[in-house]
Amino acid sequence: MKDLLLSLSAILSIDYLPFIYLSEQKIKTKLMYKVSVVIVTYNAMPWIQECLSSLLQSTLEVSVVIVDNFSADATVSYIKEHFKDQVTLIELKTNVGFGKGNNIGIKEALKTNADYVFLLNQDAFVEPSTIECLVALAKDNPNYGIISPIHTNGDGTALEQSFLYYITNGFGSTFISDFVLNKLKQAIYDVPMVNAAAWLLPRATIETIGGFDPMFFLYGEDDNYCQRVLYHQFKIGIASKIFIRHDSQNNNSKAVLKGSEKYYTVFLNQIKVVYGNVNNDKYKDIENLEFSFLRKGLKSLLTLNFKAFKIYVKKWRLLRQLDLKSSVMLNRQKGIHYL
Repeated sequence: MKDLLLSLSAILSIDYLPFIYLSEQKIKTKLMYKVSVVIVTYNAMPWIQECLSSLLQSTLEVSVVIVDNFSADATVSYIKEHFKDQVTLIELKTNVGFGKGNNIGIKEALKTNADYVFLLNQDAFVEPSTIECLVALAKDNPNYGIISPIHTNGDGTALEQSFLYYITNGFGSTFISDFVLNKLKQAIYDVPMVNAAAWLLPRATIETIGGFDPMFFLYGEDDNYCQRVLYHQFKIGIASKIFIRHDSQNNNSKAVLKGSEKYYTVFLNQIKVVYGNVNNDKYKDIENLEFSFLRKGLKSLLTLNFKAFKIYVKKWRLLRQLDLKSSVMLNRQKGIHYL
């Protein structure tokens, strides 16, 4: 049967990979593997109907866990009205952030003995075969801790900007070359990092790595998680012929006003990603970094540059509150941390 599909696809120029997965492994996958989808929502009304509807059309039956981060719009009431019997809804009384919200959903998924957890952003939409093909690919590649589909933009006309960023900064050069030259050789391509809009996590990954480090509120938690996955000898892969649409509108690329609250949040996230990396000991250099900001602040004060003085001192104070050593030491251990 496989040879016939290969022959037909060659003649008709059809992408055969999903057909092979769905024809040879469909029954086995449906019977043997339980998949829980975790979605963290916050003011999700522009996307939630399409997001959930796409999941409910999946060729592989999935359970859906929604963790709502205290939305201020009609997200919760809409889910209750239209998807009450099709999802598990966890309503939080405060916004705990993306990472912690996912940790709550992952913990709920593990309670139901999920073999795979699929993390999906509220503004992302799957194709009917997306999850089934990902699970089949993960089954054949158990050394991968994270497998991501390709992310297109909201209407599927181009690659999503964040996804494109990660695969064009030296991370996915082989994949890009093969893709552009129309000579894809692999069903899965290795990368050191892919943003967490659509991650398939095998249970073994979660039992080894745990959840997202709670020192991140929003952004940076996926960088940190990927670092930990690689440290614990798993691979990270992009499925070269499996897709989602992600209507992110690239919000995280907007200019940040220097000295604003978001400016310091971005600064701290960058520090945590770089100096909290479990694959090196850069956390030991954090005191030197603190001293450099304090020195720059004093120099600014002497030159009467009070705006720069305020920024440098604020950075110095923020760094002094970090305990990156404890984070690194814990994340180097195997276990279901943070769940």
